[in-house]
Amino acid sequence: MLVLQGRFKNGDEVPSRRLLATQLDVNPNTVQKAFVELEKEGLIKTPPNAKSVVSVSEAVLDSLKVDLLIGQISTLVTAAKGSGICCEQIISMIYAEWEDN
Repeated sequence: MLVLQGRFKNGDEVPSRRLLATQLDVNPNTVQKAFVELEKEGLIKTPPNAKSVVSVSEAVLDSLKVDLLIGQISTLVTAAKGSGICCEQIISMIYAEWEDN
């Protein structure tokens, strides 16, 4: 999320695992597992004997944006259904908002 917000950019150093574990008050092994996942997802790189840095390709960034938007759409649809608003009304509202921005 911080990458999408522009708070972390490619090449920025990621805080150390030890520091994050302390700040988040979690087990260092938990942070290590998170770093492994971030590397698998193509969000960070950790060169040998160096600090981890943000490393996000445009394809990964686009995928993150779509995933985030899908979650927001799901929340909108759930709220609309709960309020008794039909699909056509939501589409009309989205279209009007799109035109205003």
